[in-house]
Amino acid sequence: MSRVTLYSACNSILVFLLPLVTLVIIASLLSSCTKEREDSRLVTIGLITNNRNGLRNIQGFQDRMTELGYSIGKNINYVFAEAPVKGRNLENALHAMVEAEVDLIFTAGTPTGVAAHRITAATNIPVIFGVIADPIAAGVVKDLSKPGGNMTGVKLGANQARRLQFLLEMTPDIKRILIPYNPEDTASSSAVAQINDIASSLNVEVVERWVHNDQEVFELLSSIPERLDAIFLVPGTTVNIHLQKVLAAAHARKLPVSGPSLAQVKEGALVAFGFNHYEAGRQAGRIADQVLKGINPGDLPVETAEFFLAINLKTAETIGLQVPYSILQQAKIIIRPDN
Repeated sequence: MSRVTLYSACNSILVFLLPLVTLVIIASLLSSCTKEREDSRLVTIGLITNNRNGLRNIQGFQDRMTELGYSIGKNINYVFAEAPVKGRNLENALHAMVEAEVDLIFTAGTPTGVAAHRITAATNIPVIFGVIADPIAAGVVKDLSKPGGNMTGVKLGANQARRLQFLLEMTPDIKRILIPYNPEDTASSSAVAQINDIASSLNVEVVERWVHNDQEVFELLSSIPERLDAIFLVPGTTVNIHLQKVLAAAHARKLPVSGPSLAQVKEGALVAFGFNHYEAGRQAGRIADQVLKGINPGDLPVETAEFFLAINLKTAETIGLQVPYSILQQAKIIIRPDN
């Protein structure tokens, strides 16, 4: 083949290949641009709670999301009042999130989750709760294994009976316990039902007192029934927001207080067997990540928060109680007098 013929053939090949190479380069660039747009898509999540402890859940949720690769301003933004909201403010905040078409809502606290269920029912906005005490009793899911609808998350286990057993192991002489609670709160009512199921077998009399608002809580604390051996708090905002007043009344009578939240032991309750708010938030963050990646929340089973035992030895000293070593060995958190 002559040089002229070879040169002509090479030119023909180049003329044929160049458009193909150009198409490959363009396709690669378009794919890169598309991926960059996908990677830079901002996800908006609404965060909401009706109680102070719920702020710890929210912090755990955000920290877990950060670990999973969600960076504020880069691929995620949060809509958050940065304080607990209640009543009409809670309703308004949730409605605002729906109107803003957030990609997901995270709720901390049973009343918050129940309100979110009602307000998002006609939308496709997924809601992750962390926690709701009893999601079925609260009416937000019908089945824990396959919730259906737009909600899933983290629930509490049926731990109230075990909590009462821990209290009795610490103070075997307890015969009458006071349980103040709001009967309109499903989390509270569910917990009381668990206690009533086991109380008689433990030879314990349950003294129930209904309190619907702050005033009724204050009235009860000013006239606590006689012949009480302990105060047993259950999940629910109505009473627990006044923990310091409850503790003051209890300590004046040298009554042990058992709380449903680990945080309450740090604040002065004698004992708690409950979940860690921060860790429950982290647990919910992992679930939220799955939903944001395309899994239907209704197909994700509701998970159960892990429970821990916490004891405050400062309080034990205040009320003149010696905590058995066998109980201390089981405690995850111990508040000591020198702490």
